[in-house]
Amino acid sequence: MPTANQINRAVRVLCRVAKRYGIADAFFVGGYPRTIAMGRPLTDVHDLDVASATPEKATQLAGFVASDESASKVETLHRTMAVTMSLHGVEVDFQGAGSHDEARAYMRSIGVEPTPLSLNIFDRDFTMNSLAIPFGRNEIMDLTGRGVSDIRHRIVSSVLPPDFLVPSDPLMITRAIRFSLKFGFAIEKKLWKAMKEHRMSVKKLSPERLAIEAYVLSKYPRSKKTLTLLGLQDLLDDEIIKKGEEESEND
Repeated sequence: MPTANQINRAVRVLCRVAKRYGIADAFFVGGYPRTIAMGRPLTDVHDLDVASATPEKATQLAGFVASDESASKVETLHRTMAVTMSLHGVEVDFQGAGSHDEARAYMRSIGVEPTPLSLNIFDRDFTMNSLAIPFGRNEIMDLTGRGVSDIRHRIVSSVLPPDFLVPSDPLMITRAIRFSLKFGFAIEKKLWKAMKEHRMSVKKLSPERLAIEAYVLSKYPRSKKTLTLLGLQDLLDDEIIKKGEEESEND
């Protein structure tokens, strides 16, 4: 896990390189803006996600960072052309050109223009993860209009309607529980209903992924009660948790 100093250093480097090369439409998205908006310590941030408002600017920035700074483990995911790298001990993910089909359809239905940034935002799981911070500016952007409000009201809510989002992304079930327990948030009623209705979809996850999720959840004392209410108490089997701990150490 990166330290707060490593996160701050990586943020400064990214902003400096973007300014040097005139990239003015780069944004931090995901966990970093959520942490800032919640006033949480930077040790909550596992990595940095970078998106842009115009096509290919994020990956262009990745190229500049990789050539100008002491980045390592640089990798391009050829299906989406997203770029990942380690920058001063912090994993940084630069947005590629994903399809975002569900997000695009939903945005069209509510009259939101699809741009690389807005597609990235609306394709995220929960509203608390849908915030953005422009490079070099102390400003929280809330494109969905719900992220800041849900944080303020301590609610875990999905960006897209949960009844079709949860079945296609079963990891949302364990992540929603984890965020709820970690931050003391309530899970929004429609999301909880979808989680309960499609709870068995977690079996679609690989055994390794499911074991890791079980291990992480086992660290929270109230996880047993929540999983029992959901009908997933068997996830806290000692053997599954032990396997998850081993997988986490090897991850």
